[in-house]
Amino acid sequence: MGKLIAKTAGATLALIIAALLLFIGLCSLCFPSVMVALSDGLGLERAAAAYSVNLYEQTGEVGDLADAVERKYSTAESAADYAETARLGETLLLSEEYPAFCAAQDETFSSEYYDDYDAFMTALVESARALGENAAGE
Repeated sequence: MGKLIAKTAGATLALIIAALLLFIGLCSLCFPSVMVALSDGLGLERAAAAYSVNLYEQTGEVGDLADAVERKYSTAESAADYAETARLGETLLLSEEYPAFCAAQDETFSSEYYDDYDAFMTALVESARALGENAAGE
């Protein structure tokens, strides 16, 4: 009788874990904005950066791309990370919506180092490009 209870409890636990993993997987695919907020709230910066890239790929919005670039840069650890950040940043800088997005961001943007959001983002992309190339060349 004890073995039956242990097997039933084990099977139930495995089913609950599988359902949880399936739920997280579906949220990752269908609702990346929820996963960005969740992982950001839990302090999982690298996961939030990855989900923000997924969110941009799903929406195509320039604001989501800018967020992805900033998050990827702040969590980059390798030349490949910086290279991906630079690639995403170049896509952002070449976007048709980028000038209007910068104008909107300038209303709330403040920095002691940069005059406007465009200067900040351009410097971030150039830095990512240089770090990606320097680290890859070593």
